[in-house]
Amino acid sequence: MAETSNDDGGEPVPQATTGVAIPLRARLPALWPLAAIWAIALLPVLLWLVSQQAPQTAVAIANTARQIAMQTLLVVVVAAVVGLMVYPPLPAWLRRFKDRLRTSWSADRGPITRALSELQHFETAQKHFEVAKLAWIRSDYPLVGKHVGRSVELDATMPHAQHLLGLFSLRIGALPTALAAFTAAEQLDQGHAFGDAQLHLARAQHLTGQLEASLQTYADYERNHGGSHRSHYWHGEALLAAGQAEAAALAFQAAAADPKMRLTSEENWFRARARVRCWRLPQRLPQGDSK
Repeated sequence: MAETSNDDGGEPVPQATTGVAIPLRARLPALWPLAAIWAIALLPVLLWLVSQQAPQTAVAIANTARQIAMQTLLVVVVAAVVGLMVYPPLPAWLRRFKDRLRTSWSADRGPITRALSELQHFETAQKHFEVAKLAWIRSDYPLVGKHVGRSVELDATMPHAQHLLGLFSLRIGALPTALAAFTAAEQLDQGHAFGDAQLHLARAQHLTGQLEASLQTYADYERNHGGSHRSHYWHGEALLAAGQAEAAALAFQAAAADPKMRLTSEENWFRARARVRCWRLPQRLPQGDSK
């Protein structure tokens, strides 16, 4: 990733490259449900084709498929029960996964097609950002990487493009790029996206080993924008990594607090994880620190 300096002499603004390899772990969650639907849809067609030549074989295949389906259902039920016992946040994870999948599949591809068509005639940083933003909603990460990278290359002073570049880079594990992008977004527009850029900057600082800077950024975020279940949970992780177990326990307690209202699937996911942390953390604290 190339970099250029800001006019005010601050941190360098990232210039992302367009050729980004998307890890399979980032693409798989959106791919395997679609593959399963196609497999189920093609099964009747396959049975019909087989029945034209060998009706008895088609019946045998249908019976085998029914047995496999029942066994699979049983395995899923048992796995769900075991999963709840081993990993209590599982329902929250499933809810978040369902919401992400529904958002991705329900997003209309028409606006992306129109934006891509317009780019063929006139290329601008804003148009590339629009394509990347729509692709982000659809979890089309190769398209996101290509166009958000090009957007930042054309105009590195767009905070919303830097923010999206940071989110994308964080998702695929490109931590140095994410750190530079969130830093640039905050420099260009302090408090950008209602503080989301600052929150993710703190997360990126933690993940790149800059614990002191991360803790300061979390403190600034909470002072400027208040806290959320996600921010308290991430803050707790950073405090724990810094050896501040008592402060981490308080952060996890804040993340696990009952809001007395229905949370978004994302916030509910972090609250569920924080509740597990609150159960397990006292066992890891030195004697006298768990009070």
